Amino acid sequence: MKFLTAAATAALMLASANTAFAARAYIGTYTGNPADPRAAANGHGEGIYLVDVDPSTGAPSNPRVVAKTVSPSWIVLSADHKFLYAVNEVATFGANKSGSVTAFAVDQASGALKQLNMVDSGGSIPCFTSIDPSGKFLLVADYTGGAYEVIRLKPDGSLGEATDVVKPGGPMSLYNAADKPAGMFGDPNPHGSRGHMILPDPTGKYVIGADAGRDQIFVWKLDTTSGKLTEASVTKAVPGAGPRHFAFSPDGKILYQQQEQDSRLTAYGFADGKLTQKGPSISSLPDGYQGSNTTSELLIDKAGKHLYGANRTEDSIVTYNIGADGMPTRVANTWTQADNPRSLTIDPSGKFIYSLNQSGNNVVTFRLGADGVPKFTGKFMALGSPAVMVFLEK
Repeated sequence: MKFLTAAATAALMLASANTAFAARAYIGTYTGNPADPRAAANGHGEGIYLVDVDPSTGAPSNPRVVAKTVSPSWIVLSADHKFLYAVNEVATFGANKSGSVTAFAVDQASGALKQLNMVDSGGSIPCFTSIDPSGKFLLVADYTGGAYEVIRLKPDGSLGEATDVVKPGGPMSLYNAADKPAGMFGDPNPHGSRGHMILPDPTGKYVIGADAGRDQIFVWKLDTTSGKLTEASVTKAVPGAGPRHFAFSPDGKILYQQQEQDSRLTAYGFADGKLTQKGPSISSLPDGYQGSNTTSELLIDKAGKHLYGANRTEDSIVTYNIGADGMPTRVANTWTQADNPRSLTIDPSGKFIYSLNQSGNNVVTFRLGADGVPKFTGKFMALGSPAVMVFLEK
């Protein structure tokens, strides 16, 4: 009788576990960091997990580690799902004490990941990554490093050289927005740029970067030959508001910007690389809410009819209906069932939404009804410090 190697056994287990499920997803987590023992208190994950998803209940299960990498807090798959890229949200990588980005090859049959290489992210604490529509470049936002980086992708899926790094300058800022909720005291310490998100617009003509530190939204054009970013416009938010995650309408004509530090949502018209605010911003919180809160994720459904945002401390998924004019109206706040939703994910069918509760150490499943409001299914999956979830099946 022949004995399988450990790697072959693991691949076989991954493949057989998938046979009863119609979908699988990767989940990135916060981990301990051997180079920074302080991170262990908030990092209970072990890297990137693969889970099975039941198509009838939407519930994920059977989490197993497929990549032991440090704090992969944001992950993205290539368009063909052959490669996965993860930021490592650390400030201890290499001589520059920066963050890092790691490339993996995906075995689509088993879901196994094979690390290709790891490179400097261009700044410390990278927290978001995306791929430009040409498939030639990876885009990275660094939080405390206050940078936006462009990394060339090689034909074999590995990470090449950094072709551009943008580090915005200007006056220091405070997290103390005039329109913050009563009872939220902000941060009295001045700080510079906080790169929180970088993403191409739906047309692929522009790249947008949200700076939660300098309260600005940058729009660039990306030269897909040189990999250089050229500034097209800069839009200033309310001082101290902290623009964090954003979402585009399906036609790319409206950008919805969620603000971390004042818990509000702002709609902007988007044309020719410029943003124009449309009406007043609206609160992500229930009527009458007072106390601390920060927002995290913002998603839009495929039909462009509903937006979903995550409130942390108040701990809810806020649902906005989008009117015929593109303007959002808050209609519900649904308890996330645990603390600190780091991000949200909608499954490819559009039937379920997931709250990745970082401090709650679980992933919670909600069903999306005809009214678009999440309904708790009663399904929890325990997982240490979950941060982001991406479906392997399209």
